[in-house]
Amino acid sequence: MEETESGFSQNLRLLCDFEHSVSDACREMNINRQQFSKYLSGLSRPSARNLNKICNHFNVRQADLYLPALEFANSEIIESRRLGLTGQVTAGPAYRAAFNGHTRNLSRYLGYYLCYFYSFSWRDQIICALTHMYHRDGQICTRTIERCRDLDDNNLYLSKYDGQVAYLGNKIFVSEYQSLARDAIVETVLHPVGRSQLNYLRGVTFGLSSRQRNPYMSRTVWRYLGNNIELKVAMKSVGLFLPSARLIDPKILQILGEPNVRGAEFQFDMEPR
Repeated sequence: MEETESGFSQNLRLLCDFEHSVSDACREMNINRQQFSKYLSGLSRPSARNLNKICNHFNVRQADLYLPALEFANSEIIESRRLGLTGQVTAGPAYRAAFNGHTRNLSRYLGYYLCYFYSFSWRDQIICALTHMYHRDGQICTRTIERCRDLDDNNLYLSKYDGQVAYLGNKIFVSEYQSLARDAIVETVLHPVGRSQLNYLRGVTFGLSSRQRNPYMSRTVWRYLGNNIELKVAMKSVGLFLPSARLIDPKILQILGEPNVRGAEFQFDMEPR
């Protein structure tokens, strides 16, 4: 019992390491800060009600919190946080209203995706990002990580996005905020065609090029990976690729089309004339 208690408090402290502050987390959970400190130190166990609040806030199961500390530290729960694939999205009431009430329609789409689209920073190259679509506090949210290494100077470009998802008019709308640079919002519209099309969601994405920061749009394909994946393995597919790369599924290329052909991609000219 003592080992379980120790594991619980250590696991809770580890989760708090990924929070902005413990005080902010307590306010969001509506748990007294002094009482929560007792949970962190192992002096007290949370009531069933507070335990439920903690699990909902951190998006974990009760059983996860009672894992041995070493096992929990090496679990996918913590690995996903290290990779930046979980997060909390906040927005104003009017904006949030547009994304409420879609959990039932979107429940079958929850999980991880590899997202492909043409890049404008690197011509004729395909960017592959990793997106997690998940349920949190009555809304469907996303967390995306995009990682590209410049083929010319070998510089690494890393972007992370927090988003929310709506299901309107049989379309999936994803609005994501670039949470690292904090200088862009990316919009994606996906058109699921029948239940058999879950593996390949197709649509269009609107964003900014990584280097020039010019607006552009491209066709996009989201390939479904599942709800439970090995994140380290999935991250090997994230990056910048030539269309001929072996990691690119031929089905993806067929849907994306060729760059600058049939509207596969388009960059907006923002320079004054």
